[in-house]
Amino acid sequence: MSKPVRTEGQPHDRLTRLCAAMMSALEADPEYRDGDKAIIMLDDGVKGGLVLSGYDNDTQAMVDLLCHLRAIFEVNGKRLMVLPLGRG
Repeated sequence: MSKPVRTEGQPHDRLTRLCAAMMSALEADPEYRDGDKAIIMLDDGVKGGLVLSGYDNDTQAMVDLLCHLRAIFEVNGKRLMVLPLGRG
């Protein structure tokens, strides 16, 4: 079984450090407001890095991400379906 995805608290590799730097730039922008939420993702073709900001938990961030992905699919004439698998 794979290890569950969770917030680490601190960047732990090159890609997550780059994501954190981009998040810092976003938060320093004069148009940034408290309450704004962001997901920044980088991929180098080998692995990926992700930083979340403004979310109370990882699950809510992933729900928002899937909603955005669904909209992108629909604009391109496709349908994204998510079928939960697992316990319960």
